[in-house]
Amino acid sequence: MTPRRQATREGGLRPVAPLILLDGSEASGTGYMLRTALALSAASGEPFEMRCIRDREARSGLLPEHVAVIRATAFACSATVNGAFDGSPDLRFQPGPVSAGRFRFELATGGAASLLVQTVLLPLATAEGESEIAVTGATHLPGSPPFHYLSSHWSRLVRRLGLRIRYELVRAGFHRRASGELRARVEPWPRPASLQLDRRGDLVSVSGISGTGRSREPIAERLRDAAQKRLWEAKRLDVPWELPDYPSASPGSFVHLEALFEHSRAAWCLLGEPDERPEALGDRAARHLLAFLESDAAVDAAAADQLAVPMALARGGGMLTTPSVTAALERAAEIIRRFGVEAKVSGRMGGPGSLEVGRC
Repeated sequence: MTPRRQATREGGLRPVAPLILLDGSEASGTGYMLRTALALSAASGEPFEMRCIRDREARSGLLPEHVAVIRATAFACSATVNGAFDGSPDLRFQPGPVSAGRFRFELATGGAASLLVQTVLLPLATAEGESEIAVTGATHLPGSPPFHYLSSHWSRLVRRLGLRIRYELVRAGFHRRASGELRARVEPWPRPASLQLDRRGDLVSVSGISGTGRSREPIAERLRDAAQKRLWEAKRLDVPWELPDYPSASPGSFVHLEALFEHSRAAWCLLGEPDERPEALGDRAARHLLAFLESDAAVDAAAADQLAVPMALARGGGMLTTPSVTAALERAAEIIRRFGVEAKVSGRMGGPGSLEVGRC
């Protein structure tokens, strides 16, 4: 394809990447689709347009949390943006150069701080200098990777791609409008790099974190005891635990289980709900780990979803295996292909499968 050209200030012509068109009519997964496109666009310099955003919903268009991520990503890459407002049915995003620096964003209308940080960090890693991000918002929110999943698990997986990120939890936020705060620092990313996670080897260790914020009851201990009981009865696994109590604007709890293998790792971070007993949550977390041990996958399903974009941006290709092919993984592969990188998902939805990403 011959690139379009536009006039420069000096009177010459420079190539302009063709606009990538995306259909945002599906309400389910709109946020994931948008964040995937934003990270790929900002890092690659390729513009995109998303149309008919959530037009099948009673409340159509962009939501406030979508707008916050769009504006934060645009700020990091000096993008020209049209349609970045609450309820907008269409969005056009034309990125400029990514600039390293120190950034602070506030999710005043609520939303997951972890999702915003994860989206903006990837393009910032392609800049020449180190960047720092601070975000206020929910740090442990259902439907998003909690802080501990990113800091303890995801960051170690992407380090195999040469991507070095350090996280810090300043204050936990367990609800959508909670004033939690997390910070992250990312170093310049040496690329190309590849990632091979198609086998995991033997189990080396299992560790757990049972954490709370503003808790007056021994919830962390109850979470730990339930998970430990299930793991011991099923596999005779004796797990070392951390039981931190974090500064928090509101009460909350979580349990994080992590399995380290010879060649890979997997993790599950589940959040406490008001109507769920801690014992049920701890037991459920342990069941997730035990089910994974019965599979042959190298990484957990959530990690597979969240490694797709870093693998595409790393330019070196790679492969991973997952215990469950998700709609998010299929959607990520489709968008990655739209940005010119080969990506193939094998396996049936809900069953074991793999993701292969090509070099670029």
